[in-house]
Order: sequence, then structure tokens, then C-alpha cells
Amino acid sequence: MKKFSSKRLALAGISSALALVCVIASFYVKTLTITFNVLAGIAIMLPLTQKYYREAILSYIAVCGLGAIFANISILSFVLVGGFYTILTVFLEDKSDRIKWYISYPIKIVYASFVFLVLYYLTDVLFIDFDAMGIVINMGEGLLYFVLNLLFVAIAIVYDFLLIWIYKWLKPIVEKITKNLH
Repeated sequence: MKKFSSKRLALAGISSALALVCVIASFYVKTLTITFNVLAGIAIMLPLTQKYYREAILSYIAVCGLGAIFANISILSFVLVGGFYTILTVFLEDKSDRIKWYISYPIKIVYASFVFLVLYYLTDVLFIDFDAMGIVINMGEGLLYFVLNLLFVAIAIVYDFLLIWIYKWLKPIVEKITKNLH
């Protein structure tokens, strides 16, 4: 079995700390919830830039566990999108020579639809009050769900492209910083 190196653990620890601060901030600063969840996902990406998948997963689990203490159910958006989706996206990007886009994107679309289902129907994390916004919708609940899910998937695809762009941008920076560490 491969041992954990101090360099790997240090990067995972820094990643965990940054992500946890962002997750807790997303709970307390309601107007920046999405921003802080995206930043937490980027923090989880730090070990992934060096292909430290095991350390990234451990960092993700630690943030989920500790974040649940401070943010209760509000951590669900990080659990489903900020952490897991980031790890999935980077893994599929790194394996793009073996897993082609026409396989990875349907997986991501199905996962985005699942996330929307969980956030829309099973929790109060995603709640849209059209009456408060003064919007009158004259369509059935099923059609409304379909339209909103389609919009969510479109946003998820844009988010996916941004994650990959940030990953490619961040990779040489983290590599340069960690290059001289022993």
C-alpha cells in the first residue's frame, strides 16, 4: 500500500482548511452562499492539481463532516456540487484520453439532474418563491420542474467548463509552489 507523504498531507490539510472556512462562511453570509461554495470547490481542487485523488477525497470527507457540525443541512450544496462534482469533473478531465466527452457529459448531465431533484424536492436548500418576485407561472408543476431542471443543467454545464478552466489555470501554479517542497 502506498504511504501518505507529508507533502500530500500538507496540501490536503491546506485544502481542507480553506474549503471548511468557505463552507462555514456560506452558511453565515447568505448573500454569498453560491460564491463561497464555488470557492470551497476550488479549495478541494488543490490536491487534485497534483493528481492526489486519495488526499482530495479525504479532504472532502473531512470538510463534509466538520462542515455538517457548523452548517447542518446547508452543507448539502457543497456535498453534492462543490466537493463531489469538482472531484468527478477533475477525474474525468484527467482521464479524458480514456473517457471521452460523449461519455463524461451524459454522466455529468444525469448527475446535475439528480442534484436538482435533491435540492428542489427533498430539501429546502433550493427554494424559488415566484410570488415574491411577482412572477406568475401558468404551467403545471411537472412542466415547471422540467423547465427549471433544464435551466439548472445548462448552468451546471457552464459551471463545468469554468471548473475545467480553473483547474488548468491552477495546475501549473500549485505545481510551481509545491515543486521545491520536500
